[in-house]
Amino acid sequence: MATYQLACEFDIVRRIGWSDEELGEHIDSVFDRLHQADGLKEVEAEADLDSGRAAVSMTITTFDDDPRHMACVVLGVAIRSCGGTHVGLLPMGEEAIVKPQRNQWSGLRTPTWGIRQIDFNKESPV
Repeated sequence: MATYQLACEFDIVRRIGWSDEELGEHIDSVFDRLHQADGLKEVEAEADLDSGRAAVSMTITTFDDDPRHMACVVLGVAIRSCGGTHVGLLPMGEEAIVKPQRNQWSGLRTPTWGIRQIDFNKESPV
């Protein structure tokens, strides 16, 4: 079993601006959901509410043949389960067919997580 680290930086936007606490509540719900995910060894997350930027670093241990894809799917599920969408996290064909699970908002209020940077590395054994 190998250990890997996925680090992503996102811009989180929506067509209608955020109210005072909405962005923070959405980010917190995604981070909470991510902490509950199976197969994750460690998750570090931080966000800047003024700029709408968030950074997520996940450490996973897996036997999966494509660990980067698996880690991105786990992150994507957390985002979609909280009513958001993501752009650039998965291959275009997959990205086009996934939709938020709890989208109580109109398309104008749907949070979109756009990738700014993504890094994936195999961790060396300790």
